[in-house]
Amino acid sequence: MGSDEKPGAEHLALHTRESQVLLDRLEKHAEDYPRLAELQHWQRARLQETYADLKRQSRFELACVFFLEELYGGRDMQARDAQLERARPVMSRMLPDHLLHAVGEAMRLQWMSMDLDARLSQALEGELDQAEYARAYRRLDVWDARQEQIRLIDDLGRLLKRTVAKPMIRRLVRWMHAPAVAAGFGKLQEFLSEGLEAFGEMGADADYFVDTIVDRETRALERMRQGSDQPFDEWIGGGPEV
Repeated sequence: MGSDEKPGAEHLALHTRESQVLLDRLEKHAEDYPRLAELQHWQRARLQETYADLKRQSRFELACVFFLEELYGGRDMQARDAQLERARPVMSRMLPDHLLHAVGEAMRLQWMSMDLDARLSQALEGELDQAEYARAYRRLDVWDARQEQIRLIDDLGRLLKRTVAKPMIRRLVRWMHAPAVAAGFGKLQEFLSEGLEAFGEMGADADYFVDTIVDRETRALERMRQGSDQPFDEWIGGGPEV
């Protein structure tokens, strides 16, 4: 890595490689994580139900898809991360440093989510429901890691809001669509475009969206820490339905 590389590009490179290493390990040692797919399916259902009220509002729909589906175990993660590694030198030349940093933070959030899920899946002992999920958290004792993950959601949301306030950035990413697809970076460009469009659609309401996620996830975490076996019942009752 050259000493003249942008700080944002270095940040992006670090967290892209971390994500790739983790995904490769989980694939290579899949037998060590027999319940990971089950847990992730449950998590997606839980997130969909917890934030169904936001997704029903048109201004938040794209952001829900991006944050709750794309960043959390998103579509074609390995293919996208591989494209990101190959495209990084071009991105470093064409994109502003703060956008490179934002993408790096997105990769870090993806890595943290996958790492936590992998560890939680190994702590499951019974049928997966809210109670078993909460008990697995208490067995694993990963409160600090989860709090850091929530803090990163907050920071990334604010960073994306500031980024889309610069119209030139969104125009640049749109302009990159055809060249990116032609160069084999289509999934990466789609990821960037969807994230920026989602926050552009929300405008000033982005703070409310991020605050809602941070508040609910923090409250649920505290309930689990205090011994609750129904940490999400305020939003999803006894669910999720899977």
